[in-house]
Amino acid sequence: MALLELEAARTGLSRTQWTVALIRRRLHERPQLSRSEAIAFIGIQRELRRIGVNVNQIARAMNTAVLEGKVLDLEVAQLADFAVEIRAHLGGVHDAFKGNLHYWSDR
Repeated sequence: MALLELEAARTGLSRTQWTVALIRRRLHERPQLSRSEAIAFIGIQRELRRIGVNVNQIARAMNTAVLEGKVLDLEVAQLADFAVEIRAHLGGVHDAFKGNLHYWSDR
C-alpha cells in the first residue's frame, strides 16, 4: 500500500484514481491522463489549432494574391517553416502519448 501511495502521489493521483487509470489502460488501451496532463493537452490542442488556422489563412492568401518572384518564394518558404513546426509539435504530442502508454504498460 505504501508503494501504491507513493506512485500515485508521484503522478498527481489518489490511490483510487491511479488504480482506476491502470485498469482503464489495460482494458481500453488508451492513454490515462491526470488532471494537469489533460489541461496541458487541451492547451497543446488549442495552440496547434491556432497554428493550423494561420497556415490556412496564409494558403488562402497565396491562392488569391498575385505574387511573383521573391515575394512568392518567401511566402512558400514561410509556409514550409510552419509545416515543419506543426510536425515537430505533433511529434511531441505523439511522444507524450507513447510515454503515457508505456508508463501504464507492463514494466
